[in-house]
Amino acid sequence: MDAKRAVSYLLSGNNVYSILFYIIVIYVVVTYVALPSVYALSPLDYISAVVSSSMVHSYPSIQLTYYDWLELHGYNMSAVSSWPFPGGIPLGSIALAYKVQPSQIDVGDVIIYRVEGTGEDIIHRVVNVTVVNGAYYYTTKGDANPYSLPFEYNIPYGNVVGKVGQVIPYLGYPKYLLYTITSYI
Repeated sequence: MDAKRAVSYLLSGNNVYSILFYIIVIYVVVTYVALPSVYALSPLDYISAVVSSSMVHSYPSIQLTYYDWLELHGYNMSAVSSWPFPGGIPLGSIALAYKVQPSQIDVGDVIIYRVEGTGEDIIHRVVNVTVVNGAYYYTTKGDANPYSLPFEYNIPYGNVVGKVGQVIPYLGYPKYLLYTITSYI
């Protein structure tokens, strides 16, 4: 097969190799052109993909892990309804975060933070804010998780990379797929 026919075959869009090629091109354009442009042209500080279902609102289980949990722990349910992302955050989404002052992170906000020693991004909801000698610490919980995990208590502000302001569905699927594949290796 000569080069001209190979390129034509690859660009045709009607075979597996062509579709795979276009998926790779779209991923590269989004990752290396579109997202850096967003960084450069906006006050955006951080982007992360949602790779776990801990913020996904699946019914009926979300009633127990989120609404019942919050009620059991004394949260005002009318206040809860005004929290950001009341329907959770879909798997495979991109979370756009902004760096804010520690006092601007409130209970109910969704933050992205790093777990000490892992470098892994966690995107969870703040369920408690503690101030000790002027230093801010946060406790988080994934909406779909039955309780806060051990690493989610007393997260120092220094580990917080940003407060989630917007979520774009589907754009995080390449990272989700990579995360899923590498977890089986």
